[in-house]
Amino acid sequence: MIDVTSVSSYKLSNVNGFDSTLVTFESDTDITAWRINRLGTSWDTGEVLEEESLDWSRALSNSWNSLKDLTWLEQAYIEAEVSITGEIYASELQAGEQRINVYGKDRSGSWSPYGG
Repeated sequence: MIDVTSVSSYKLSNVNGFDSTLVTFESDTDITAWRINRLGTSWDTGEVLEEESLDWSRALSNSWNSLKDLTWLEQAYIEAEVSITGEIYASELQAGEQRINVYGKDRSGSWSPYGG
């Protein structure tokens, strides 16, 4: 479901200019939320580094009249194959190697599995 398309740096430090990395990813299905976790083996384990729930931009681009027959969940989602970028900071990590996981929540409420 989630495909990481780029990572700006795989090594971080506390030195200014080297203290963060951008992680860009896409989902093969519409999602209503996403999360980047440090460690863990599922969306609800490990430490949440960054997350976003419900993209309201689709609702803002429509008139109220066009929304009257739709629920917010039907309007508030990030479309499949849209690039999403999150930022991870060295200050959020511990020394040494750590696995960073990216998860997406589809419109039916299911989170993507660990490693995929």
